[in-house]
Amino acid sequence: MNPAQPSGWTRAWQALHDGRMRRLTLLAVLPGICMLAALACAPVAERSSPATFDPDSVPDAYHASTAALMWPGATRAFQITSDGDLYNGAWRVRVRPTVAEAPARRPKVIAYEERWRPVAHWRRLNDGVRWDFEAAAVPGPEGRDSGLVVSLQIRATNTGRMVREAGLTLDLEEPEPDAPFAAFDLPTASPELIWGSRGVTDSVLGWCASAPDGSSLAVQWSLAPGEARGLHVVLPSYPAPARSLERFARVAHSRRTQTVRDHWRSELERGTHFELGDPNVEAALKAAVVVLLSCRERRGDGWVPIGSPFHYRDVWLRDGARAAQALALAGYTHQSRELARGLIELQWPNGAFLSQRGQLDGTGQALWACAETFLRPSADPKITTIIEPARRGWEWIERQRALGRSTGERFGRMLPYADPRDNELVRAQLAGSDLWAIAGYRAAARLLTRAGHEALAARVDSSRVAYLLDTEQALAPWPDVPASWQGIGRDWGNVVACYPSRALEPGDPRMKSLARRLWTTAGGPGLCTYGGQDSLHFYLGADLGVWAMLAGARGAADSVLAATLHWRSASGGAAEIFSRTSGDYGRNLPPHPTSAAALISLIRNAVIEDGSDTLRLTLGARREWWRRGRISRAPTRWGAIDLEFAHAGDEATWSWTAVPVWTALTLPPGTRLAGPLAPPLREGPRDDVVMAPPGTREARVRMTPSGAPS
Repeated sequence: MNPAQPSGWTRAWQALHDGRMRRLTLLAVLPGICMLAALACAPVAERSSPATFDPDSVPDAYHASTAALMWPGATRAFQITSDGDLYNGAWRVRVRPTVAEAPARRPKVIAYEERWRPVAHWRRLNDGVRWDFEAAAVPGPEGRDSGLVVSLQIRATNTGRMVREAGLTLDLEEPEPDAPFAAFDLPTASPELIWGSRGVTDSVLGWCASAPDGSSLAVQWSLAPGEARGLHVVLPSYPAPARSLERFARVAHSRRTQTVRDHWRSELERGTHFELGDPNVEAALKAAVVVLLSCRERRGDGWVPIGSPFHYRDVWLRDGARAAQALALAGYTHQSRELARGLIELQWPNGAFLSQRGQLDGTGQALWACAETFLRPSADPKITTIIEPARRGWEWIERQRALGRSTGERFGRMLPYADPRDNELVRAQLAGSDLWAIAGYRAAARLLTRAGHEALAARVDSSRVAYLLDTEQALAPWPDVPASWQGIGRDWGNVVACYPSRALEPGDPRMKSLARRLWTTAGGPGLCTYGGQDSLHFYLGADLGVWAMLAGARGAADSVLAATLHWRSASGGAAEIFSRTSGDYGRNLPPHPTSAAALISLIRNAVIEDGSDTLRLTLGARREWWRRGRISRAPTRWGAIDLEFAHAGDEATWSWTAVPVWTALTLPPGTRLAGPLAPPLREGPRDDVVMAPPGTREARVRMTPSGAPS
């Protein structure tokens, strides 16, 4: 984070301090009344009108609507379940609203504000009574960056014409045997299930001034027509002293939610700003950034990415590398480099990067992540600290290739057999291991060059060229790119053959055949299937979307983007794998950070792509973005740039920060050049691409509909 800005911790505690100071002043004047006001969690009459935010109006693609209450650095998170309960892997808070003892219906949707801001809302209905829930997570009260506390406000509103007897019970319960996940740090003994209230001093699992001793909190209201009553409780992710939670609860719920809104507004202002005239896309980008920044944990003084706020808090190289790169693309240079440094800690003494047994693609992924983060928008001042890990990683791969070469086996020059027990689900020489290694070689050469090690960089690049020739020979028997060189296994690592590995050029017919095979199985361009016709995988085929942009298959690329935008929850997150027909994701709970990373990569590359030696602008920009698209502070390998583009009449215009390389400008969808270009612009490789020489800052081009006479 930017040290010049107050952290979320600082703002949360400042809010607590400011609120306490105001209350102390009021208590000096009105002690009796203000003592009641200070106990913010006591049930009180609500004077405000019912909430105007309607969570049920927010789309959710999945069968079970859920949401995460999470915070960067916290080692536990609360899931708001599809039943409207709260669960953190260690205990459940079961919420039971009733009217005349009849239970309220399950929530239809659990939504974030604007489908990205992590203040969650959900609604449950009884006949004549509407129950509105609002919850947000902030750092915990004991100065622990690994804990968080949820502020939960519940309001019952009588929407009928007669008095209603409403009841609300919150029970603390142990996890059920079939709970979808368990906290990784569960203690040997289960915590005591007890609410905290005034006078309680022990560690408790929740706090409310009106709570009795024990595991159940219950209130009863007699609601007149139009009347609303509310309850405020606080829920820590770890057992906490009751007195600490009592002090925490003295800050009104509205102040807590405002702290969350202020924190994430500040965080998003630091990154790249996308103004595309497309609220759905802009919200999706924001939601993805929230997920990636939240799915981080501390390891000592450093930060590492995690695979989920719930069931998957481990660090895997393939997911961590994607998360680091996506944050770099989104303008979070400092955070992305922190995550890349965390991945360096996974290097073994022999030079290999491994987070899981048998995943030989990890070395290439770690090196790729380092180049994607440490070189964008400029070389990190501490780049020399990763030169030795990069050299050792490259040497390890070269040793494996040399050993295989000495066997004389058909695919001996490729990385050896492995059984990662994941994704390809086969013991074989996986194509993805070599494709990621090639990406790692390219990354290592770039890192070494920028660090002033030109001779070693030349050796690495020479070995990359040799590796590419060996890969071409390995591909010779196959019409596309197989999952393994033995031709067995599920498609996975082979999908990266063009992007991001750059082992194959976009125009390589094998890439077209691979995309056709995967998309035919899935029923057309979009998400790819995995393990069955009905099983869609969110990010498996996202790299094919970028390949389609590079290859000029804009319709296919847009279909991939449309699918990723559709398959999101009402809180903006995405699952990893789910049923096409039912929308059920089972125990693989959203939000998944690699899905968030894939969405960022797709959208960012659609407007600014810098993976080669050419800057590509508006490569996959949608038609509506062309009304007036603006991107500010976008990191590229040639510095941070601003971009504006527009389409009016028969003209397309671009304005961007000059870079020292050629820039390829792609025209709006469905158009091509009309007539000669004004110098210094030149025709590109296709009739919808214009080339601008280094140093160019703006371009104006006349165009005509595709298929129309020039």
